[in-house]
Amino acid sequence: MFKFLRLIALSVLVFTASCSKSENEVALSDLQIITPEGAVRAAYKVETADTKEKMYNGLMGRTSLDINSGLVFDINILPQDMEVALWMKDTLIPLDIVFVDENGVVFSYYENARPNDVTPIYPPKRPRLVLEINGGQIAQYGISIGDKFKFDLLDKK
Repeated sequence: MFKFLRLIALSVLVFTASCSKSENEVALSDLQIITPEGAVRAAYKVETADTKEKMYNGLMGRTSLDINSGLVFDINILPQDMEVALWMKDTLIPLDIVFVDENGVVFSYYENARPNDVTPIYPPKRPRLVLEINGGQIAQYGISIGDKFKFDLLDKK
């Protein structure tokens, strides 16, 4: 009887472990960039940097980024008086960076940030969100000032 109970307990443990999320798995969310006329300009599956550690690490060390994927920085986790700047230290791939205000509107962007460049990239004002995507995609999709993000995090002001 004891061996049978141990076998059931072990089976439950293995089943639970196989159903739980792996440490390496990353939650992805849908993000759309919409033109002022309401058409979808681009759609992404994005990770969210919603802790200071994730924000600090960003896309450092990655050798590639899937097409139409990216990383969104939730700037609201930072103190309001903290200046926002990004850099490419230890980032191995070129990135485009899109700055979005509290209404989800693109107000600035930076194209083809160079890998490993430690020069700070400052937006002209404090963003609500920052999106990092593969270098060249701003031009490829025609992402423009005035485009709007459709993204769940913007509903959680």
